Amino acid sequence: MIGAVDDGLYRALMAVHVVMAVAWVGGGLMLTMQAERGRRAGDETEMAKVALSADFWAKRVFIPASLVLLACGLGMVADGHIGFSKPFVDIGLAGWAVSFVLGAAFLGPQGAQVGELVTAEGGVVTEACMAKLNRILLVARVDLVILLLVIVNMVVKPGGGV
Repeated sequence: MIGAVDDGLYRALMAVHVVMAVAWVGGGLMLTMQAERGRRAGDETEMAKVALSADFWAKRVFIPASLVLLACGLGMVADGHIGFSKPFVDIGLAGWAVSFVLGAAFLGPQGAQVGELVTAEGGVVTEACMAKLNRILLVARVDLVILLLVIVNMVVKPGGGV
């Protein structure tokens, strides 16, 4: 390896990578905890508000942060001469892909449907809406576990790091 740790570009990419991970995972964690708090309190309106808020933040923060995180990670692999043969890189990419697909294919569309249901019912959170909200919360929890495991993977670096 050619001094990856001492390379200015590598360090800059790492800094941005970590900041984007904090924004993405930290934001998702807070929204999930807020929704869980609403669920435990039996506050259906709060849960619906969180789902709408998640849709807002996903488009403005989570998706862009995840894409910048990916670009920086790929840049670190290239600049640091790490390669894709390291297990921590492959695990990180797989976790990123699963989380991105969960968000794009399930969490985003389901959150939008909750908004449509609440609007159609004049602001009332129906049983159908609550069923969707509970499914969203379950998948959001799974997504967070995946992302937290990716973070642990990146810190521990199984198979050797840089």
